[in-house]
Amino acid sequence: MNLTDQSEIGYVEESRDFLIRLNGLPTIRINDMVENESGQRGWVNSLAKNTIEVLMLDEGKIIPGQIFKKLPYKLGVACGDFLLGRAINPLGVPIDGKGLLTKTKDAPIVSLEQKPPGIESRRFITEQFETGITVIDSLIPLGKGQRELVMGDAHSGKTAFLIDLIVNQKGKNLICIYASIGKPISSVRDLIDVLRSNQALPYTVVIAASSTEPAPLIFLTPKTALALAEYFQKRGFDVLVILDDLGIHAKVHREISLLGGKAPGRESYPGDIFYQHAHLLERAGNFRQEFGGKSITAIPVIELSLTDFATYIPTNLMSMTDGHLLFRSSLYNLGQRPAIDLSLSVTRVGRQTQDRLQNLISAKIRELLSRAEELQTVSRFSTELPPQTQYILKQKKIIEELLKQELLTFIPKSIQTILLGLVFTSFIKEKNPLFFEKYKNSLISTFASSQLAPIKQAMVNLSSDDQFIKMLEGTVPFLNQKP
Repeated sequence: MNLTDQSEIGYVEESRDFLIRLNGLPTIRINDMVENESGQRGWVNSLAKNTIEVLMLDEGKIIPGQIFKKLPYKLGVACGDFLLGRAINPLGVPIDGKGLLTKTKDAPIVSLEQKPPGIESRRFITEQFETGITVIDSLIPLGKGQRELVMGDAHSGKTAFLIDLIVNQKGKNLICIYASIGKPISSVRDLIDVLRSNQALPYTVVIAASSTEPAPLIFLTPKTALALAEYFQKRGFDVLVILDDLGIHAKVHREISLLGGKAPGRESYPGDIFYQHAHLLERAGNFRQEFGGKSITAIPVIELSLTDFATYIPTNLMSMTDGHLLFRSSLYNLGQRPAIDLSLSVTRVGRQTQDRLQNLISAKIRELLSRAEELQTVSRFSTELPPQTQYILKQKKIIEELLKQELLTFIPKSIQTILLGLVFTSFIKEKNPLFFEKYKNSLISTFASSQLAPIKQAMVNLSSDDQFIKMLEGTVPFLNQKP
């Protein structure tokens, strides 16, 4: 690179690991890119009165006095269909060993730092995001364009749940973007292998900066994910973005900020950490036709320590999302899959996307579980329980069994509603939870067969849950004949 014919250059005044300060470059702006004679690139993070703060994206020693020039482009990534099925770093460089990306010559470069779309670009969330997971679709539903936080302690099944979300979107004209933020490289490889073996890679883009990468690269990972999501949304695709995890992202931002001399605040995090995460998640939503007409559903993830979700970053994320799913390793160890604590999980906009019958059955199930929880507490003080109380507690255990779901399985919403509706019929009177553990898959196959297809067709026209349960009651003799 020849620096002598550049009208504008800057000199390194100070170097602190990956953060440097330059003097010069009078017309530089935040998010502009700079480069030195060795080809090491950095991006402008902030501007002071006399200096420019630059975060280096390439490794290598920087010493005071080195010369940097301004590059003719801002921080961005090349976007296109050629990214589907590939794993890249936040700058768009492939990391999956499949060679260089194709068709990138004329591909648009999308800036990583975008202004979130305003209220005028958005519309109500009315369409359900179908996951194929009974506990989610029926009891904690998600809407397309919703932001739902996934939180929980280590080894509670969060990653398996996220993989299920992606695999179950097969054939739905939906793009999945998985941002692995500061995770070990081995976990990224395992993720790619699972997606490939389940034919989920063709509609998925994996963006990863491993724990060994420079901190600025890790910091940019969720920005790249949202930039790609906006690109595909504007081209007519619903998009699912998973940000795994924002706890690591917050720590990396704290490292960058403290290295730059910014004043620490609560728990040593800089004052703008809330802005950083809110600025990302505000880019998700359901958009009007003139702004793409599709949705970006965001699933931020954070790992908690001992399920302590009252600390600074988790509470920040809860306040800027539309609900949260709390995973517990204690439930996971008891065999509950997914290990979601229903009593502490919330969805604020998902229920408005359910059809009427699904919503009524969901309310009935939640009411029964709440009643059973009260009775279970009282029953500890009594040696003999009334038959009605015993029956309610039995219903609760059967529901818990029906909500368990093996990994990499998809259950249609209609079948989910039928299974949960059976709890209110005479079918369960002579049966215990072990029966459903053993024969649940057989029941699913039976209701999916052509013999009972009229039930699924009739469900559309039913106006009450009583009508639905009465209709299911008519199938009980047929079901009792099954093994």
